Amino acid sequence: MSAIAGILNLDGQPVARRDLERMANALASYGPDQSEILVAGAVGFAHALMRMTPEDRFERQPMRGATGVLMTADLRLDNRDEILDRLGVSIASAVAWPDSRVLLSAWEQFGDSIWRTLRGPFAVAIWDPRNRTLTLARDHLGLNSVVWHKNKRFFAFATMPKGLFALADVPRELNEEKLADFLVLNHNVHETTIYRNIYRLPPTHFATIDKDGKLAEKRYWSPADAKPIRLASDEAYAKGLRAVLDRAVRRQLRSAYPVGSYLSGGLDSSAVAALAARALGENGERLTAFTEVPRKGFNGQSLTRRYADETPYVEAIKKQIDNIDVTYVYNDEHDDFTELDRVALAFEYPVRNLTNLGWMLAIPRLARSQNRRVLLGGDHGNFTISWDGWSQSSRHLLRGRLALAYRQYRAYYRSTTFSNWTAFRRLFINPLLSRWMLGWEDRWRGKADRWSAYSAIRPEFAAEMQVQERERKAGHDLLFRPSLGDRLATLTLVDYIGEWYASIKSLYGIETRIPVADIDVVEYCHGIPEEQFLAEGVDRSLIRRAMWGLLPASVLTNRRRGVQSADWFEKLSERRERLKADVDELAASPLVCRAIDVERLKRALDTWPSADWHTNRVRDEYHLALSRGISAGRFLKWFEGQNR
Repeated sequence: MSAIAGILNLDGQPVARRDLERMANALASYGPDQSEILVAGAVGFAHALMRMTPEDRFERQPMRGATGVLMTADLRLDNRDEILDRLGVSIASAVAWPDSRVLLSAWEQFGDSIWRTLRGPFAVAIWDPRNRTLTLARDHLGLNSVVWHKNKRFFAFATMPKGLFALADVPRELNEEKLADFLVLNHNVHETTIYRNIYRLPPTHFATIDKDGKLAEKRYWSPADAKPIRLASDEAYAKGLRAVLDRAVRRQLRSAYPVGSYLSGGLDSSAVAALAARALGENGERLTAFTEVPRKGFNGQSLTRRYADETPYVEAIKKQIDNIDVTYVYNDEHDDFTELDRVALAFEYPVRNLTNLGWMLAIPRLARSQNRRVLLGGDHGNFTISWDGWSQSSRHLLRGRLALAYRQYRAYYRSTTFSNWTAFRRLFINPLLSRWMLGWEDRWRGKADRWSAYSAIRPEFAAEMQVQERERKAGHDLLFRPSLGDRLATLTLVDYIGEWYASIKSLYGIETRIPVADIDVVEYCHGIPEEQFLAEGVDRSLIRRAMWGLLPASVLTNRRRGVQSADWFEKLSERRERLKADVDELAASPLVCRAIDVERLKRALDTWPSADWHTNRVRDEYHLALSRGISAGRFLKWFEGQNR
């Protein structure tokens, strides 16, 4: 994996090598092993390498192809053997080919049709001197990032904003609308960033930029493109999922370093860890997994149908799969604030879940101390292998499949604590009503500021930034109610995910790999009948059946979900006085006070609850509004410091 950057001068003047050197130096922490620059007249590329796969030792980027095209790429090609086969090149002949050479050869032969066939994360830039066109491409789910800036003189791109800010003519200016989106958790707009005039290439897109700087984006893939898959039985569908997920896991075990894994007692990370352990066990190797748990002896209450401690489920997994070693990461041992400013420097974005930051950084730090440079995870699983299936019910109703819709409604009612009416409303009315109708209902009920319960955004700032209008335009619902298209939309729900994975790479040299986000897995899950996810009234039915016999029954039959940082309120309580000092410091910043309701933060700290930490009201005010308000405020203070 790497960092990339480049410049296309629109006036035809040669690119200054010193500008590329500045960009490469700014991105050095994302690729510390090797840095190279290539200048070809009015275009120039920079590449900073972090060696992660065995083939990376042969990497020499930027590179020039047989047709004269130039390429720089941040990628891991998980299906390189398949691409080599299409090229007619044997695996033995390509043993010294880095993934970039495989991709460049494929692009020269197949052009932009190659993007949808790639598996694995990628951010790619290609300059074709024959038609003087620059092409940028980004992977299907945005696991790698690429951002760009254009002015009258040049077009520039980089994997992270700091690569662009290394150029004297690229100002670091705050995009206040995007800050407002962050504060109300509207992450649906991928094209913009939190910096004004710094834009992001959306996932599953490629863009062409001509010599005059005209940019044209094109989508090359959608989950809706998945071909229908029809098999003979429920058992066949379950076996099919295990097979495609197993292949994804095995492809992502290709590493120059030992591989570790995140592990919870849930279905996603446990499925990945179980399959990885089985694959490693074939070679006599063991898998080290890392599990976040609350402090020892914690017995606080949790939300309904949630559990606080992953230990019993993880111990059951460990007992059944005998080559998994588990490192428990106790939440109380890792401060959530210590490295916040360091994260801001690498991430260049506010941290959304501040009360998880301590253990989220502790795991890659511990993995790196063991020289485990790759961590497998189960992110995206909720929308692929373990989709709960409930939002399909409204589609069955629309299609006249009334009996099936009714059976699913009754199963939903029995599996939740909702009343009959609430269950019916959540399953059918909310998804079928348009966002406009829901907004009208909210205003009629006096809930116009739908974000107010969980967000510390200043109301005047929210109004000025037209938060509700932006919500509707983005197709987002600030109350996170289910909708007809939510399954497709949630695959790329978080716009900053590529930058977050890059920041972990920068901070600890750790690459996060997500087998459940493998596009073959995604297409399988979107190609089979939806009913497979909700068989016999059991949600997440497909993955439960697929992993039967490999994971313990206690994990597969569990209908509750784990809570991350279940002891978050104890950590916040211990830090209360320091939080007051933090907020007083934030109050001295006009920028912070413009965007964040600092007085609300002060009131929350002055009226500290003595109980009911598990209730929605208290969680919204302290776990969400207070912690995210402070996190955003600290980011704004960092931003001010960077500009000074």
